[in-house]
Amino acid sequence: MKSTLHRILVALIIIVFLPLASITFYEYLKLDDQEKLISDVYKSQLESMVSSLNSYSQDVANNWAQRFESSLKYEKDTNGVVLKRLMDENPSITAIFMAPLNGRSQKIHQSQNSSLNDDFFENLMQLQAKNLTQLVSYFKNNYRKFLTYAVDDKTSIIYFIAEDAGGDMFACFFEVENYPFLEDNLSSKMQSIAQEDFVITLMDSVTTEVLVSTEKQLDKSLDYDLEGALWLMPQVKIKISLKSETISDLVKGRVTEGLILFAMILLVLLVGIWFLYASIKREIQLTQIKSEFIANVSHEIRTPLALISMYIETLEMGRVTATDKVHEYYQIISKETQRLTGMVNKILNFSKMENGKRQFKFALYDLNSITQKVLETYDFHFVNKGFEHHFLPAENLPQNHCDQDAVADALINLIDNAVKYSPDKKYIEIRTGTEKNFTYVEVKDFGQGISKKHHKLVFDKFYRVTNENLANKVKGTGLGLAIVSEIVKGHKGKVTLTSKLNEGSTFRLYFPTDFKSS
Repeated sequence: MKSTLHRILVALIIIVFLPLASITFYEYLKLDDQEKLISDVYKSQLESMVSSLNSYSQDVANNWAQRFESSLKYEKDTNGVVLKRLMDENPSITAIFMAPLNGRSQKIHQSQNSSLNDDFFENLMQLQAKNLTQLVSYFKNNYRKFLTYAVDDKTSIIYFIAEDAGGDMFACFFEVENYPFLEDNLSSKMQSIAQEDFVITLMDSVTTEVLVSTEKQLDKSLDYDLEGALWLMPQVKIKISLKSETISDLVKGRVTEGLILFAMILLVLLVGIWFLYASIKREIQLTQIKSEFIANVSHEIRTPLALISMYIETLEMGRVTATDKVHEYYQIISKETQRLTGMVNKILNFSKMENGKRQFKFALYDLNSITQKVLETYDFHFVNKGFEHHFLPAENLPQNHCDQDAVADALINLIDNAVKYSPDKKYIEIRTGTEKNFTYVEVKDFGQGISKKHHKLVFDKFYRVTNENLANKVKGTGLGLAIVSEIVKGHKGKVTLTSKLNEGSTFRLYFPTDFKSS
């Protein structure tokens, strides 16, 4: 049987466990690939955020350029109303200068915050002559490009090409304060992009000063996942990161969750395989036990029948004439008949209980009196087997609502077992008592005992302890303790076993004092 079970277990492991284990191992090996894939996707997402911010800042600058150009083309704007409104609406613009490409620059508008003059812009035009030439080339191809010159860490010059109504081109310079520009124009856009998931920070690349951030309380030790330049102000860096975790942590966390899930599935499957294996093992054992039960019962029935048949045949043929011998034969026939009747009754009683057909007749009884009657009935067997017994009844024992015959059957089964499994020390102790809301009757022997691993199993039907060939040494059906258990359950009670191998056994039957049959 063991080899069959081992083959079943190996087959289950091969069919179920190994494929899943292989998948788990494969996923673990692909961890780096998965992390790289997710990292690439995440990086693309961050780059699109940077691009979105840059496009938005370009749109702001383009709006300014269009409004400026409209003032050049609008002949009635001789007082610069359009430009004044532009500066009023955008406090970050502190001065606007303009110059024909082949002439001197002239100040158009300037606020009190600006300290720059015409000479500064004359020098700037000379320094940026090559860039201005490129801007003109772009403009002629219908593309207005913006370039920036950093005056210091707080001020930038954004310059571009514009034309008037006559088609003449001019170099235009906007003096812009960095922080107000970023705060007024990009802060809300950053919040809409970041939402609750990301941290976006604009930082001066030279001073590392945080100019604008989506977080009011920014962690200075934050490790950003991506860094890019703001096109309109290259000295300003756009830095983006996840709020709670880095992408590496996120990927590892997700993969770890996946591995944990796989591990849990494997664990559940292992437990399932084990339970399936245990169930199959149990069924095989039960089948084997049933086969042994049939063999034992057949043997147990055949033996008394053979003896009865032999002695009846001897008496019928008149081979024995001595009165005392005839009487002895009649006693043997009677004894074997009782043994056969008891065995059949035990099987029938168990069958009735298992099918729910046995009806208990409940009434108020005293466990002491039931036990005393059983011992009186069993006294002949004690003497015949050479056993001594000692009954220790409890005083003032409460009565129980129980079936007297069923309780007696249970007690007889316990005493039978005590006699069978005590071949050397032939002494049995029976006592009654109370414990909490229960009364109990206890049978204690000093025989072979039962190892702990068999304690729960001995109450199963057909189960017999097989260690040291005990099942062959002591004949039986394997139903005695199963009947005891069913009787006690029918009384809403419980049965306990205290035993150690070679130190005897103590069975105790508990019956509730407050139990009443329905």
